[in-house]
Amino acid sequence: MSKNLPALRDSVEITEQIDTFSSSLESYLVSLDLPNERVLVEIKERRVVIGNMPIIIDRLNSEQRQRALYISKFIASCGSGLFDSALNYLWNETIVNLRSKVIRFDLDYFFDSTIGDTKKRSDYKNEKDLEKLDDWELIRGCRDTGIISDMGYKHLDYIRDMRNFASAAHPNHTQITGLQLLSWLETCIIEVLAKEPEGPVLEVRKLLQNIRTQILTQNDAKPIIANIKRLPQDLTHSLLRALFGMYVDERQDVVVRENIELISIEVWNNSDSTAKNDIAFKYAVFSVNAELGKKELAKQFLTIVDGLSYISEDQRAIEIREISEKLLRAHNGFNNFYNEDPHAKSLLKYIPSSGSVPQLVRSYYVKVLLICRLGNSYGLANAAIPYYNQMIDRFQDPEFSELFRLLDDNEIVIIFNDATRANRFIQILIPLKDKIKSEKLKKAYNIIINGPIPDLQSKKTYQTIKNLL
Repeated sequence: MSKNLPALRDSVEITEQIDTFSSSLESYLVSLDLPNERVLVEIKERRVVIGNMPIIIDRLNSEQRQRALYISKFIASCGSGLFDSALNYLWNETIVNLRSKVIRFDLDYFFDSTIGDTKKRSDYKNEKDLEKLDDWELIRGCRDTGIISDMGYKHLDYIRDMRNFASAAHPNHTQITGLQLLSWLETCIIEVLAKEPEGPVLEVRKLLQNIRTQILTQNDAKPIIANIKRLPQDLTHSLLRALFGMYVDERQDVVVRENIELISIEVWNNSDSTAKNDIAFKYAVFSVNAELGKKELAKQFLTIVDGLSYISEDQRAIEIREISEKLLRAHNGFNNFYNEDPHAKSLLKYIPSSGSVPQLVRSYYVKVLLICRLGNSYGLANAAIPYYNQMIDRFQDPEFSELFRLLDDNEIVIIFNDATRANRFIQILIPLKDKIKSEKLKKAYNIIINGPIPDLQSKKTYQTIKNLL
């Protein structure tokens, strides 16, 4: 045991003084004609706490003890027999300590990782704003940023729950035992009061500081990327949210964004779909709230990490429609062989590997894609062909159904009047057979593939497959 511990006889003396104090207080309450039962915890329970207190407090070093004002109040409440009040003081010390760690760690990183509401985030700028957070938000944010562990978070969340229902913070008659109180004190000391961020958490802190203050190069990024791959996934998620928050900040220096671009793809690829969906959702929020500057920066970020396919169905439908319209204009315009390429490349970014396209825009998307892939009477936009092929290769049954319905579309039938493009349509379909799952669509496919070109031109093929669709 540490030489700093008080001698055992001191605890005995304090216990005797507590006995005397309790008897005097009870007599005083009686003299005032006030309740004196179930006001103070039994002496034996207080003895448990006072007797074991030195062992637990010894986990704190001298500097940590000097800062722990609420722990002094905790001990005073325990000695007085007010365990519910003691629990409240213990929680206050824990919250004050966590806030201090956040401030010393990285305040912007913490806010970006913790506050999902983009409007709410703008209200959190300095140390004082930490007090606006509910306790559960604070401890969850500390978990997400690695300031406390997952196990520490679970313990603290339970203590928070007990503090809300068993402490002096709310009226209650819950009985707390000395061993329970000691256990909670030990948890708060081990997980918070005597613990400082270490390991990967400090690496993230250093990385964020360098992104804000240094000009990084591709060579600088290589070891950073290697470290990102070794980060625990929860820290990777927090880092992704922080980088995104910095990137869409319109006040941010362009150098900071360039630094982020060097590592953002690796952070994105090492995050799971939940974290990616969170980022994509913020893009939709910027759009709905007409935060055009942030929306454009968010789109730029998602484009860099190839994450546009994660935005919401409604938002994705809008984006796919807009880009499809631009693509069709380019196809029908001057120098289309050169101008289709960038629009096709942009459109592909909104199509996930699953091929899922929002129902609201599916028909228009398939039609534009087919028109452009078939080319015009002068030929094809060769640079755009790989993108068209990738999108068509991702077709699922709903897209095939829309594709076959286009055989009744006058604009498509006019294209089929060019035998070269009609044959091109058949050649496009041939390698796609195994992608069709529906038996009815397979029958329609076979009719199209095996039918003569004039039947496409006269809509006879469509009339034959109409009932199957």
